[in-house]
Amino acid sequence: MDKALMDLSNKVDLIMEKINKIDEDLQYFGHRLDRLEKVDSIEHRVTVNQIDLTDIKEIVEKVADFQKKGVMDISNHIDNFLNHSSIKEEINLIHRRLDLQLNKIAKNEEAILIVGSRN
Repeated sequence: MDKALMDLSNKVDLIMEKINKIDEDLQYFGHRLDRLEKVDSIEHRVTVNQIDLTDIKEIVEKVADFQKKGVMDISNHIDNFLNHSSIKEEINLIHRRLDLQLNKIAKNEEAILIVGSRN
């Protein structure tokens, strides 16, 4: 009977060891699940931020395209404006008048220098 009791006690001890091992494994898996939940939370935040960044990138690209089109339109308007013959004639007239004024200034400077050298 003592032998049967000893065998039973040994088996109970073995079962207790296995239960303790299972408990340790469960605690380990619980810890791992906690870490996985944190990782999932981080992945969710990263995904949301990537969506936000994608939206921001699309908006920036649209703004850049809009600005590029605006600059092109303004450039075309300026080219069209400058290509009109009346504008070209007016610009040429302004150039001639400026040249005449520069000639007058140069003549006056020469006169000033001549008068200054006489004194």
